Amino acid sequence: RATIGVTPGKGPETARRIGLETHTHQPAQPCHRDRHRGEIGQEGSASCTTVARMRKIVTGVLGALMALTAASCGSSGTTAKKTTTTKAPSTARVGTLKGKTAAEILKAATAAATKAGSAHYVLSAVEGTSSQTISGDSSMTDGQQTVEQGAQHIQVVYVGGVAYVQGNASGLTSAMGFPATVATNYANKWIAVHSTDSLFKSIVSAVTLTGTLAQLNPTGALTVTAPTTVAGRQAVGVKGGLPGNPQQGVTGSTTLFIAATDPTVPLEFSGTATQGTQHVADKGTFTDWGKPLKLTAPTGSVPFSSVPTK
Repeated sequence: RATIGVTPGKGPETARRIGLETHTHQPAQPCHRDRHRGEIGQEGSASCTTVARMRKIVTGVLGALMALTAASCGSSGTTAKKTTTTKAPSTARVGTLKGKTAAEILKAATAAATKAGSAHYVLSAVEGTSSQTISGDSSMTDGQQTVEQGAQHIQVVYVGGVAYVQGNASGLTSAMGFPATVATNYANKWIAVHSTDSLFKSIVSAVTLTGTLAQLNPTGALTVTAPTTVAGRQAVGVKGGLPGNPQQGVTGSTTLFIAATDPTVPLEFSGTATQGTQHVADKGTFTDWGKPLKLTAPTGSVPFSSVPTK
């Protein structure tokens, strides 16, 4: 939910997505788009898409995914349950992180990730027989991300101060809120979103490194897991509540696994979320820390401001 801000009052300030995030529990419904408010949502349906969670592309994780797909709409009217504990903060027992509390470990992970400057990630969310995969590369200034969910496909490249979005018809309808006819006409074409466009900040936050990392941090009462091995490196996990602000009617937990020795970067993410009868499981991996991105702007793009709303 590497999730991911979202529609006002309906989710955490991710953008965080990990990009554009779409519920998987219902087929996509026609969406409405408000360019002035920068919102995207499906009308009259429990299934909705929110920009800035492209944990979660235009998010989407990444999104987040990071806030978990089931948390995207969160409109049941009930209050989210919060986990509380009276236990003292646990500390890491190994490596460079030895003796650090969960909060200190998250701070160390953010510092190490920021110093590395870039990473590759793959995030997935599964609900029943439906799944969503978000993959990408992000740095502090550039990024690219691809979201696949069933027949829906959309990708974003942010380079040179412009965010370029491309998707098939179903992807544009679900993720960008385009009417069916408009989505068909602009399918597989690059659409340039500029700094003056309403979606720009959400997209940029979703696909750059700072926003991606923000979608991963557990919240609430934090604990440190026992040492484990992730991708051949000794690691510890920080476990807590779902990233972002509490969602109405949504419960769940998140664990971020962090390398125990320098560089103490995030290595893996896992989480679960439940809303009523819906249950979503998320998992993510992070590799290629510090590898420079070599992104180029797509050619032949059309301005987002020129795309008709009807």
